[in-house]
Amino acid sequence: MVRKTFILDAAPSWVAPVPAPSSRCQRRLRSAWKLRWGQALFGLALGVVGSASGRPALSAERVSISLGILGDSFQVSSLETFAQTGKIEPDLRDYFRLLDDEQEAQFREALNTSADVSVVAVAQFLYSPQGEILLQRLGQVIQSEARQPGFFAIRAALILAAAEPGGLTPLNVVRKFPTTGVRISLGRGWEIAQELNDLVRKTKSAVAKVKAQSEAELADETQQGIAAIAATLPSLTQPGPLGWDRNVLVLSDEGRDRDLPVDLYVPVALDTAAMPWPTVVISHGLKSDRTSFAYLAEHLASHGFAVIVPEHPGSNTEQFEALLAGRANEISDPKAFVDRPLDISFVLDSLEEDEQFSSQLNLAQVGMVGQSFGGYTALVLGGAQLNPAQLEESCGDLDESWNVSLALQCRALTVPLPNSGLQDQRIGNIVVLNPFTSAVFGREGLASLAVPTLVVSGELDTIAPAVLEQIRPFRWIQGEGRNLALMLGGTHFSTIAENPDEADFPLPESVVGRDLATAQNHVKALSLASFETYLTGRFSEQPYLSSSYVKSLEQGRLGLELIQRLP
Repeated sequence: MVRKTFILDAAPSWVAPVPAPSSRCQRRLRSAWKLRWGQALFGLALGVVGSASGRPALSAERVSISLGILGDSFQVSSLETFAQTGKIEPDLRDYFRLLDDEQEAQFREALNTSADVSVVAVAQFLYSPQGEILLQRLGQVIQSEARQPGFFAIRAALILAAAEPGGLTPLNVVRKFPTTGVRISLGRGWEIAQELNDLVRKTKSAVAKVKAQSEAELADETQQGIAAIAATLPSLTQPGPLGWDRNVLVLSDEGRDRDLPVDLYVPVALDTAAMPWPTVVISHGLKSDRTSFAYLAEHLASHGFAVIVPEHPGSNTEQFEALLAGRANEISDPKAFVDRPLDISFVLDSLEEDEQFSSQLNLAQVGMVGQSFGGYTALVLGGAQLNPAQLEESCGDLDESWNVSLALQCRALTVPLPNSGLQDQRIGNIVVLNPFTSAVFGREGLASLAVPTLVVSGELDTIAPAVLEQIRPFRWIQGEGRNLALMLGGTHFSTIAENPDEADFPLPESVVGRDLATAQNHVKALSLASFETYLTGRFSEQPYLSSSYVKSLEQGRLGLELIQRLP
């Protein structure tokens, strides 16, 4: 059933390589080890700040540093003295002597910086599956004095620190560590850092190959005269000539007991000859909602597309807030791996049966945009097959991976996955932004993708790393109409509109990404080009999806590359 609520808005037109310790000389090793600890301690403090009751019977009095058979320690009280006064006690001097003044000041500030999160929020995240994966990783480096993994001690320290009057600060975390000593294993720390460096190197190599392929395709296009044609094409970042109405609906799927809020954008035109309007669905990611891509919905509507923007209960902003408030124990309900694609198909079915909208929407000609979890959703609906065997293999080494998205993908193993696909034959073209793909689909699952697909990747994506989740998987997609766009300098969040409710707690540029306006313009142009080429066919003779045209979109501090193949 469709419950029409109201109608709104008629509107117009992130480590340099860490060297392995030398074994030539014990003295040089000790010196290098202390230098590395000074740097590691500095980074650890910053990392705790960025990650976001009673008292324990014990609390940490000293921090011990171990590297093989070598070891040393300093008193927590010395760290407290430095944090409060800036004075460096004798047991800390060796660790600080090679830090410059700026690093020393930053370290002191970091020790005293409080993360603005509640005890409940910290506890809820650390008891979630994703939080426990993080604790497993940290526990390999941060251990108890008896060299036991620090999983439980770290969790207790973080929660107790958050309950302190000064809040969750690195210094409070050390104070609240529930043993008399904290042991830092630099050897394991180096190994983990090398794993990260390996991912960084692979990413740089993959980005270089994409750039080289883009240049090769550009050269071919120039020789064929395509570049000259592309130079004359108008920009697709500008609004189209049409106004639009936004209809706010609530669709009730009684069979699954789900109420789905939906924003439906319908173009307004005096001439109704273009009706029914070709239709696009936008699927948001985690901690997002229907507003996250309103800018794209409005843009497409102004160019003559009806746009359906549903909200997915259980994997939206409300679910994330429920986790932090203690009303949920997961960042996303694992059932979302099945519920999300079923949401889209249900919405399309409901609108087909609605007399008011069925005549305005061409639901046999539907494109789809999805970001992150929404990208997964679009890929499933486009024909990609879920791959339980690949999930089992990929998730076997989950605590050894820097691929953050695996912490979510592997939750799919906890729910029954359908034997048959969840493809919806009405979806004829998809644009996927920062999707995760490697475990939930793998090579075999993506090979069955049945529709023209544009994959948009961010060079600096630390959630779904570009080389693992988009660039390499792009080669697994078969068939015609595949394109890969790489935003140079883009992150996992570059394409998401800023939430006004979070204006008082802005995330740093290194997390959100630089030049968000340009990133959103790229999404506007790429999405419109893809749908007009493969969905409506109106651009089938125009090289909008070419390296030549995309080069004209580069501006600000965010570059863009587009390729159609990757050897």
